[in-house]
Amino acid sequence: MSKKEKKTLSIRTKLVLSLSAIAAVLFVSGLVSIMEFSRMSDYVSRSLIEDLERTKAAENLGNVCRRYNDRILSDVGAADSLVFVNFDRNAAIQQCDSASQVLSVRGQGPLADSIQVRYRVYAETSLQLDSVIVSDFVDSRAWFFASLQPAYNALNHAIEDYRTEVNRHLMVSADEFQEGFYRGIIPGVVITGAGLLLIFLLLFYILSYYVQPLKRMLGQLEAFNKEGVKKYSVDFEGDDELVRLNDNIRDLADENNQLKRRLRSKTEE
Repeated sequence: MSKKEKKTLSIRTKLVLSLSAIAAVLFVSGLVSIMEFSRMSDYVSRSLIEDLERTKAAENLGNVCRRYNDRILSDVGAADSLVFVNFDRNAAIQQCDSASQVLSVRGQGPLADSIQVRYRVYAETSLQLDSVIVSDFVDSRAWFFASLQPAYNALNHAIEDYRTEVNRHLMVSADEFQEGFYRGIIPGVVITGAGLLLIFLLLFYILSYYVQPLKRMLGQLEAFNKEGVKKYSVDFEGDDELVRLNDNIRDLADENNQLKRRLRSKTEE
């Protein structure tokens, strides 16, 4: 086998390499899209879960403090002559403290810190309840509306501000998810389009370099056999089996013509 023949690629090899290249392009595009979408999906999912947990923690703190505040209002509004608190204040304040600790773990940012500061003010103010109830000089209802209720309102406003901020962050996360979705699919769409273009080019290549030459060869052979064409004249460039097949057909056609001439020559003799 000559050095030139060693470098030639067969039709099968060319088609396998072309289809493999297209498959590789489509595989890489799909992999990139999946990885990008998965990364963004994980990020947004974690962000959404964290925001929902923060919202839940803030709502829980607001609810337990509201119940605690309502019980205090109920007791101070009953009668100034009460000498005891008519509910388990320690258990109630422990619930509030527990909810505050959960928020301190979940919450982030200056608004979460503001909640903690205002909660401490509210909790410390509420600790005055026992002394206010038994005091002969302090009106319990006046103390509630002048001291404790403003502290509670400040805490409640801080919680609402925090929830508003978390909701805003949820919207940002949703927008980021949408952007990430497009970032994930755009490479896939682009490279898939490139893959389709490669398929179109491969189809054009097969039609131009294989189908058309085969049709020419077949047409010339039919003309050679049926219509009495004297010479097989199909010729095209290339270095694969199709070119060798065409060369062999031309050689056979030439040999056939030589054989016919010999037969005619002998017949004439």
